[in-house]
Amino acid sequence: MRRRFALLAIFCLWPGLTLGAALPLDFSPAPAADEAGYLSATEYRDDTLHVVIEDIQRDNSIYHVAHVEIADPSQLRTALSGDPGEKVKIAPSVIAEANNAVVAVNGDGYLYRTRGYIVRQGAVLRKSGSTDLDMLVIDTQGNFHALRKPTRASITEALATFDVAQWFTFGPVLVMDGQAQTVYNSYGFAPQDKSPRTAIGQVGELSYVLVVVDGRQSQSRGVTHKKLAQFMADLGCTVAFNLDGGGASTLVFHGSVYNSPSGGSERVTSDILYFATGIAGE
Repeated sequence: MRRRFALLAIFCLWPGLTLGAALPLDFSPAPAADEAGYLSATEYRDDTLHVVIEDIQRDNSIYHVAHVEIADPSQLRTALSGDPGEKVKIAPSVIAEANNAVVAVNGDGYLYRTRGYIVRQGAVLRKSGSTDLDMLVIDTQGNFHALRKPTRASITEALATFDVAQWFTFGPVLVMDGQAQTVYNSYGFAPQDKSPRTAIGQVGELSYVLVVVDGRQSQSRGVTHKKLAQFMADLGCTVAFNLDGGGASTLVFHGSVYNSPSGGSERVTSDILYFATGIAGE
């Protein structure tokens, strides 16, 4: 992973991010980013947010990796395709633009299923007691907590322990405690298929990676969950989680789709996970 170490050296050249005012934990759009912060087609920088994207060839596939550092945990946000309770689905880039996302990926596509505990921006959208899918809890401090093979008891404990900002139900959990996890053949979402994938991981305090793997294309076949788990561990993730994949796998940067979706264009979805500036506009 020499490319990763070179990229981390770039991060170290920048002075530390400064703490801005926390953004509200609600569905209001984030502040619009200063266009001057877009330093290139793969980098954004201001006093509260640093994003660098690199493309890595591995496993006969193209991994698009967005390395993200934020000054305040509220800059890690989610947005919906409509008001809570609405069933509308729209393109990830449209959701990202409406919420002033600097960089974004598709979420867990919760409207395509009826099961799973779902929280977005602190609001509980679903309280299903189903435990057949892994879960990711992101607390209001920006820290990730994986629920692998969840039980009703572990869900209850997490609700009592963490001040929850986001709660995803999809999976599988790819990395826990810095170790790639075994992915079972019986897990849903075609774990052994070489497919497009989307994942998010935490690598340190207020430091994250968004990963989208192109697939079902001649230049990029796609990967299994096992390959994705190892890749996320190699990036240094302490916790990593698989999000909706296939035709939904989308990385948006500076308002445009950065990756190559398998269907030739974006697939509509119900939600995104994004990072935004913490600097309020004029």
